[in-house]
Amino acid sequence: MKRMRIKKYLCLIMAVVLLFSLISCSMANKEEATTTKKETTTTTTTEPTTVTTTENEKTSFPENKTARIYKGLSKDKNGDYPYKVASYSTYYNSYDTTRTQNLKTAVSKVNNIVVPSGEVFSFNQTVGKRTVTAGYETAKIVQDGEFVDGLGGGVCQVSSTIFECALRTNAQIIERYCHSLKVAYVPLGGDATVMWPSADFKFKNRSKADFIIKMNCSSGTLTCSIWANKKIDVGDVDISISKSGKNYILTRKVDGSQNYITYSQYQEPKTTTKKATTTKKAKKKKSKKNN
Repeated sequence: MKRMRIKKYLCLIMAVVLLFSLISCSMANKEEATTTKKETTTTTTTEPTTVTTTENEKTSFPENKTARIYKGLSKDKNGDYPYKVASYSTYYNSYDTTRTQNLKTAVSKVNNIVVPSGEVFSFNQTVGKRTVTAGYETAKIVQDGEFVDGLGGGVCQVSSTIFECALRTNAQIIERYCHSLKVAYVPLGGDATVMWPSADFKFKNRSKADFIIKMNCSSGTLTCSIWANKKIDVGDVDISISKSGKNYILTRKVDGSQNYITYSQYQEPKTTTKKATTTKKAKKKKSKKNN
């Protein structure tokens, strides 16, 4: 009887030990699974890097409901375009190496681009996004009413030079915006700013000939010329700019009839305003001190 009791006790003890082992193992596995789950769901996040990509960083451009992708334009280095339709030159400081680099990078994208009769040239679509990998460097841009350093500074001089040239071919200007601040490389009212991807410069070749855009950037001169594959008469084109109040009004007349008009307004740079205010206060203090 004693042996039977001892066996029962031993069996009971072994059962308890086995049960305890199973519970401990289960808890360990559960903890391990939880740890593994935590490890696999943990991710490292990084803050996105934001850089300016144009000369005019402005957020108040009107919504462009007609924005679209136009037919892709191609280059033709060996094509026959013997007839010069129009040409326009602007000037830059060639000692500003980073800005000069940006000009040349944008020019390389536009040079030899063919705009067939009836087709549209889009600056942003042709030049693409202004990034470091695309060859752009830091130079002065317009941002929040100030001239600051930013990626792609100078690109708007290319778009503005093309705008001035396109005006003289009697092209249809589809989209054009002015800078928020005054720029010196074209007459006030004659600029065309761009910002990727919202603000673009576009014109349509409405002549009966195919156009090719030739651009050259060297020794401080940026030139855009447009040539045609056959002789055409664009008429007597007259470009004039007048000022009325805060508006600079550019008007194009062809053979005496107005067929294009655009309005531009410019703010004063914040930095200039601040300096002027400081100078004024300083003068007042100096005056009181002398008195």
